[in-house]
Amino acid sequence: MPQVLLGRITCPECQHQFQVPVEQVLDVKADPNAKMRVLNGLVNVAVCPQCGAGGTLNLPFLYHDPDKELALVYMPMEAGRDELQRQQAIGRLTGAVIDDLAPEERKAYLLQPQVFLTFENMANRILEADGVTPEMVEAQKAKAELLQRMLETTSEEVLEAMIRENDTAIDADLMRLLAMNLEVAQATGRVADVQRLLALRNKLLDLSTEGRATRARGEMLEALRAEPDRDKLLELLTQAPDAQTRELLVTFGRPLLDYLFFQALTSQIEAASDEEERERLTALRTEVLGIRDRLDEEARALYAERSALLRDLLLSDDPEALALTHFEDFDQTFMNVLTANLEEAEASGDEDAATALRAIWGLVMSLMEETLPPELRLFNKLMSAKDEAEIETLLRENQDLVTDRLLSFMEEAQAGLREQEQPETAERLALVLDKARSLAVGLET
Repeated sequence: MPQVLLGRITCPECQHQFQVPVEQVLDVKADPNAKMRVLNGLVNVAVCPQCGAGGTLNLPFLYHDPDKELALVYMPMEAGRDELQRQQAIGRLTGAVIDDLAPEERKAYLLQPQVFLTFENMANRILEADGVTPEMVEAQKAKAELLQRMLETTSEEVLEAMIRENDTAIDADLMRLLAMNLEVAQATGRVADVQRLLALRNKLLDLSTEGRATRARGEMLEALRAEPDRDKLLELLTQAPDAQTRELLVTFGRPLLDYLFFQALTSQIEAASDEEERERLTALRTEVLGIRDRLDEEARALYAERSALLRDLLLSDDPEALALTHFEDFDQTFMNVLTANLEEAEASGDEDAATALRAIWGLVMSLMEETLPPELRLFNKLMSAKDEAEIETLLRENQDLVTDRLLSFMEEAQAGLREQEQPETAERLALVLDKARSLAVGLET
């Protein structure tokens, strides 16, 4: 779990046949991204590699959230010719989930899954379990409809007028919805949609109140990235227009918030020319201290959680099964904890502990590798190949993955490696890229 099969699809536009992965069981504990895909109707989507036509396949699947005891089945009318077939399909899906669970995890709700004929109703049930009210759903739907209307507008004058008229509705939620749609379009290779979404984003950044605030935050963060020191952080914090911007700056600049930073801020307070400015800077100091303390407490709690997870993995009789249920927890903090423990074991000469920690490292890396798109998995294998013969073999065996998108990714990665002054890795990638280009040219001819 999750269960994925390969289905053969015939494009209704150009009649080209191709294979697509078909998801049958989506378990949010094993795959945290499953919820977002269901909420956005992005489960079992097919895009023809020849003509670019695509859409959602009307195939049944089961959505499982064990923490909320949700077993939801999407069963469109097209999925079975009669009620018996539909019940048999539901039984197969629930059986697949139950068979994959430990006996103590097999609960009664799995025997009576809720069945939905539409994505929308299933999404509403998921949101309801998250505490999202129907009013909140309607508000989100209104934002999605506004976004769609703006995307469909062909006149720049009409679009600009629409942005001005709906300025209060264009908020952080709508900007996040736009960003999410852009990510999906980029991931599925829909070039025309990417261009339309980027053009709309630029308009919103220029003309809407929320867009201008978003752009200003981005510019402030970029200024801090370019000049990451205490003076620049203090300057930006005193200029920040709102609490959200200040929180972003404090989060990014947390390592700079030391004694010298607060000493400089206190000096500014004492040197303030009038009482109003002194009060503003004093309030800023209190706000920054509050954000810093909250971030530190959250970091300590997260570190403790990830340390406990590592301990559980080391003691588990089945670390792979445990890792699958905690995949979303394998973040940078977990990797930092794992690395620190491994270095400590190696430094102290505790080879048994070091061996066990290396096994956990390999398990986590393997699980992460499985989540990557096929092109990136191929890229990693190519970069790890022991010689040119293995590179050529990998390319021949995976020639369907050697696309313009993969070649462009390799070119960007090579440029990045040279900028980061990693010449050996860049040269290695140059060799791989040269062989990939040769194969691509051969396939075209």
